[in-house]
Amino acid sequence: MIVDTSAIVLKTVTFSESSLIVTMLSNEHGKMAAMARGARRNKNKFGGLLQPGSVLDVTYYYKPTREVQNLNDVTQRKATWQMHQQVEKMAIGLATLEMCEQLCHEHEPMPDIFTFLEDFLSWLHTTEANPKNLFPYIQFRLAQLTGIAISWDTGTPMQPGNSPDGNFDCYLNVEGGRISLSPDDGIHFALTKSQSHYLRCIRNGKRSLLLTEPFPATEIRNLIHHLDVYFQYHMEGVKARRSDAIFQQILN
Repeated sequence: MIVDTSAIVLKTVTFSESSLIVTMLSNEHGKMAAMARGARRNKNKFGGLLQPGSVLDVTYYYKPTREVQNLNDVTQRKATWQMHQQVEKMAIGLATLEMCEQLCHEHEPMPDIFTFLEDFLSWLHTTEANPKNLFPYIQFRLAQLTGIAISWDTGTPMQPGNSPDGNFDCYLNVEGGRISLSPDDGIHFALTKSQSHYLRCIRNGKRSLLLTEPFPATEIRNLIHHLDVYFQYHMEGVKARRSDAIFQQILN
């Protein structure tokens, strides 16, 4: 069956001297692998578009019983190449792609994640803001889109309160999937005032502050860790990201 649809390149692997195996998130068939024959030749019909983060219109030959499909043609759907021109953009872009690759299922359409990822990569291409602090927001949104949203207890205030020890403001209760003023008996993390302020910016619809507020790098790194543990607890197959080696450099 010949399929024409939109797709986002998640990663590529060299297959031979001339070809690539492309893992992409297809709007039609979800995450899938496709063979791009001749893609590594100097002159090829793919025109250098098969880069991680590329948002494309693609044509491929689909057979449900085949593990790797055959990619026939691609055209650019949205420009995203600026992601590879700046280290901050590349770091968060690759980390987001790798996380989506882990969360998406083979041959299962995931339109909400596709739309979110397409919009994010397009924004990343055009923005002049430094996106280095945005990854906890990406994690928070992906939790919502995969059905494991983190909720807020009704009594948790919209603004930071005064905790008894003066250092921590509220708690991320991993097993219960909620943020509250008190910890559960299971796995939980005490959130600093800076970390809880970050999450409240998301909760209160003030995402622009995530780009301008001076969040300490250590606070962002630790919040990413807490949210990674949350994903690993609630979903199978989530593991440490290889792209974090680049991502951690921009948080120093």
